Amino acid sequence: MKNKVLTALFSLVVAFGLWLYVITVVSPGSEATFYNIPVVFQGEGELTNRGLMIASEDTPTVTLKIAGNRSDLNNLNSSNITVIADVSKVWEAGTTTLDYTVSYPGNIREDSMTIISKNPGKIEVKVEERINKTVNVEVDYIGSVPEGFICDKENIEMDIPTIRVTGPKPVVDQIESARIQVDLTGKTQTISDRFTYTLCDKDGNPVDAQLIETNADAVSIVLTIQRVKQIALAVEVKDGGGATAQTSTIILDPATITVSGSESLLDNLESPRVIGTVELGKIQADTELTFPLELPEGITNETGITEVKVQVKFPELGTKTLQVSRFQARGVPDGMNVEFITQNLEITVRGPKGLVEALTANDVTVTVDFSDAEPGTVKLKAEVTFDAGYEDVGVLGNPMVTATLRDG
Repeated sequence: MKNKVLTALFSLVVAFGLWLYVITVVSPGSEATFYNIPVVFQGEGELTNRGLMIASEDTPTVTLKIAGNRSDLNNLNSSNITVIADVSKVWEAGTTTLDYTVSYPGNIREDSMTIISKNPGKIEVKVEERINKTVNVEVDYIGSVPEGFICDKENIEMDIPTIRVTGPKPVVDQIESARIQVDLTGKTQTISDRFTYTLCDKDGNPVDAQLIETNADAVSIVLTIQRVKQIALAVEVKDGGGATAQTSTIILDPATITVSGSESLLDNLESPRVIGTVELGKIQADTELTFPLELPEGITNETGITEVKVQVKFPELGTKTLQVSRFQARGVPDGMNVEFITQNLEITVRGPKGLVEALTANDVTVTVDFSDAEPGTVKLKAEVTFDAGYEDVGVLGNPMVTATLRDG
């Protein structure tokens, strides 16, 4: 009798446990609501092939009320329920509505779940024509470099000067440029960096580009910033022909130029910079000379001037032509005699006006050096000297004398 009672009690406990399990765990009549389940679009590749694309900026979501076993419902959440809308049957731009299907994780049979309600019942999708175009990269500068420096904006270097944009036609049509902002405030060295850009309309206003694809996320630029310096120009002056740097007027145009370059190059660039030599003995009258303007490599002439004009004038000097007949020979080899064929040498002299006016042929001596002359008739350079008191007078050009050197 005792065993029968124990068996009955055990059976009662087991039955209660099974009932409790079914009620609390299996519970075939349970329901649950799942919110904000994201919709997955299927067939977007076929849309792309047709030149179309989904133009919705936000991913649509749905809310599902599902009935099934409590144990299965406990394994579901908004992340592992998949809602699929097929866009492969859309053939033209516009707004369309699509049915969608629901699938569950692999351990839950679809026929064990029943959808009681779904909100929304269909998915509304906006489809636009998918186009592309290329726009220029434009740089907007903020501030400016400090005084004494220059920024070469005209020759900015970009690894990608244009950006290819792809997306819905209404948005792409608005895009006219990819704009970069570069802050020059306080910059004294060349900028070499990578910059992100903003897609903008024709007025420079940003365009909402969430649905836009591009061929690059950023642009590398090199923007040269260099120090500038003003340097004076000068010529080397060789005195001659009765003219000196002090008695001549020499004017350079331009007299200064502005250059740019690195700190080290500019520090080593002399000022004034000599651009050439003016030989006064070869210049008989007021004249204008032209010299090329050349600078060391790495130095940029910001003025753009490639040559310098040099005016040479002799406002305080006078000239005179004389016929000189006073000759003397020097350095005649032993046993040789000299016969001057040239009897009168025409020379042009230059010097202070008062001295030139007073000078006569009798104050001038022509000396010819025969030290290196070969026997026979020769033409040699004449050395012209002046008597005391006329040291500031000089001869122009290179007068020559013809003579015969023969055995005595």
